[in-house]
Amino acid sequence: MKKNTLYILLIPFILAGCNQQQNGDDEPKKEEENCIIKEDTSIDFLCMADQYYHDALQAMVDDFQKAEPHVKVRLYNPLGSGNYAAIEKIIVSGFFKEDYPDLAQCYPDNVVKYLAQGYAVNIDKYLNNADYGLVGEEKDDYISAFIKEGQHYSVSGIYSLPFCKSTELMYYNASVLIGLDLSAFNNSINNGQPLSKEYLDNLTWEELFDNLCPAIYDYNEAQDNDHKIYNKTDKSGIFTIDSDENFFITLASQYQYGYTHINDDGRGAIDFNNQNMKDIVKKMSVAFDAGYLQTRGTYDDYVSSLFTSRRALFTISSTAGLSYNYNEKNPFAIGVAKIPHPEGKDYSSINQGPSVCILDHKDENRSLAAYLLWKHITNKSNSSSWALETGYMGIRNSSYQTEQYKAAINVKEDETNLYKIAVADNLKKIAEVKDSTFNTAIFRGSSNARTEAGELMKECLALNSGDAEIDNKISDLFQAHYDKVDSYLQK
Repeated sequence: MKKNTLYILLIPFILAGCNQQQNGDDEPKKEEENCIIKEDTSIDFLCMADQYYHDALQAMVDDFQKAEPHVKVRLYNPLGSGNYAAIEKIIVSGFFKEDYPDLAQCYPDNVVKYLAQGYAVNIDKYLNNADYGLVGEEKDDYISAFIKEGQHYSVSGIYSLPFCKSTELMYYNASVLIGLDLSAFNNSINNGQPLSKEYLDNLTWEELFDNLCPAIYDYNEAQDNDHKIYNKTDKSGIFTIDSDENFFITLASQYQYGYTHINDDGRGAIDFNNQNMKDIVKKMSVAFDAGYLQTRGTYDDYVSSLFTSRRALFTISSTAGLSYNYNEKNPFAIGVAKIPHPEGKDYSSINQGPSVCILDHKDENRSLAAYLLWKHITNKSNSSSWALETGYMGIRNSSYQTEQYKAAINVKEDETNLYKIAVADNLKKIAEVKDSTFNTAIFRGSSNARTEAGELMKECLALNSGDAEIDNKISDLFQAHYDKVDSYLQK
């Protein structure tokens, strides 16, 4: 996952739990009276907070230790940021040596392996505890889709909790596109009016590839070299997407054509090998051949470089990676919009980004302390601060209502820094779409399904869409990648 550069300075964190309070005599109460953990307890938090975010997370840990003075937290990261596969190996190998963390940052597919070996803690009993769980308004304050992700495993219970969540948005070159009149090339676009933020914020896949991209392509071709609105090359594309996996899965979910599910017996099943998915992927192959579309798989690199170098006008990427879409040396205004959706269907975007899980040491104090640490670092103030500091989404509804968040999204009228404006627009749009993310089923083999979906999309896009055998070739690729996942599921 890409890192976002710092923008908002750390703000004070509100202490929770058993901070010192004033009694009637204006004297501090003993911390012992309000603490939940009464015995000396040490826990390890294995996280992916790199140099940009480590200090922010350590500050929250320090505050937690003041709130729970019997708990000592070691925050560590042996391999650096983002290497979740390597972290999984460290944890799994640690099971055999009794050397593994209490709280670990993870993706759901990592948790499947921890579950299979009996080490993932069912967090239900903590979340529903009357004294320190999430009840009433506090429970409702956490964004529903983020909590539900922890329930999408093949066994009942909650086995992961949200932390660094993100989704995808569409970023576009607003300097070029806003106000662009394409009526001479297609007068149906935006009812014959120049492009506007509202129009681009409500694009459908059909409008995008049937009308908008062809008109932009023709407009660009009609301009002399000094007035081209994007630089067309063999590897350019008007519209770019940074994840082939997310592209395929999002289309399957938005169109409700089927991707994966969990059977009644708790085993995963693959649904994407169907004619509807073949048809929509073929449509994307046609768009690729026409020069409208480029993905990370077809470009063989992050497509942000196409966007920043003006070889593309749109890009879909993670909300946590805005900085990678900004060119400091040759800046342009970045528009922020929802990703396209199917005509006649609701908008949605994928729920992504790492969570945390609790690993069992057969010590109730350690498991409870790990849960309490998560609860502290995701309280209203901390969740909002973390979102502003890192670019990840606030995981509580109230995270978006703090004075700090409101200030961050309100750009001054005289602001001229294009990046600051884009950051504010990004934060604002995240707040708008936070309740429209979707989860996918998590099971033994779900990571294989995701990998094969991305490879399938890349290979189908690379086909010659004008080939008389295109339908058969797409069907063969679908069957081949389905068989790979199915063979893993049958093991």
